[in-house]
Amino acid sequence: MNDSVQNDVTALLETLRVPRQRVLYVQASADWIQRAGFGVSETLVALLDWAGDRGTLVMPSYPFHTTHQQYLQSHATYDVCRTPSGIGLLPEVFRRTEGAVRSLDPDFCVTAFGAEAQAMVGAEPASADPFGADSSYQRMLDCGATLVGLGVSLNTNSFIHVIDSRAESGYPSPVYDDCLMPMTVIDAAGRSREVMRKALRPQFQQLTAPSAIVTAMKPTEDVFATLEIGGARFFKWDLAAWSTWCVEHARQQSAAGAWPCWLRRLDQAPGTQQLG
Repeated sequence: MNDSVQNDVTALLETLRVPRQRVLYVQASADWIQRAGFGVSETLVALLDWAGDRGTLVMPSYPFHTTHQQYLQSHATYDVCRTPSGIGLLPEVFRRTEGAVRSLDPDFCVTAFGAEAQAMVGAEPASADPFGADSSYQRMLDCGATLVGLGVSLNTNSFIHVIDSRAESGYPSPVYDDCLMPMTVIDAAGRSREVMRKALRPQFQQLTAPSAIVTAMKPTEDVFATLEIGGARFFKWDLAAWSTWCVEHARQQSAAGAWPCWLRRLDQAPGTQQLG
């Protein structure tokens, strides 16, 4: 192992003021962190060390890289132990880490390791809304997790869909398709079951821009921090402060019949104008 690389990752986390011994949700691009000089295995070791024995490291392990709607329409079978992560090398290496556990959600599943790992993934798949009140993402918000972006855009933020799920009733048009789609889930014991899911409308994946929150919110450095290394973007969000602001902003915008700042591009998108 290259200890200097691990130390560099540790220095990066210190610079961003990422809290130790807490729940950390990491979204990362192996290609971009490697361009910045960080190896995949060394980065994972540093992240696990940073979370520590009282903290928990969580990463997405989605089995698809298409739109959510396209994936659900494929009726793929999701095997919690065997289906690989389809969103990058670091999440897949993490998924295979001994002691890591993965959620039974067939679409927006997460992998976790640490003190609260089982609590974060849950014992059952979330309800039809993959970002609803019983989702891993809502549980991470409830426990005050920190989002860490490694070599990814400021628009890489899965938690924005939790806010959209909460605020959907006030939006000019729905976040999810009307129909439910069946997915097959195989658990760690090899048992198969059918799980019903609502599909995110493609516009809410393709046209969302959470980076707009930085300009509109003007967060303090303890809430948000970012830096660039070798052309790669790294950042940290305190999700408690982030979600509080986003929920209130979405409420205010809905009262005015408008989209929140991260969805303003939907004004020009077909099928997302005011219903009625």
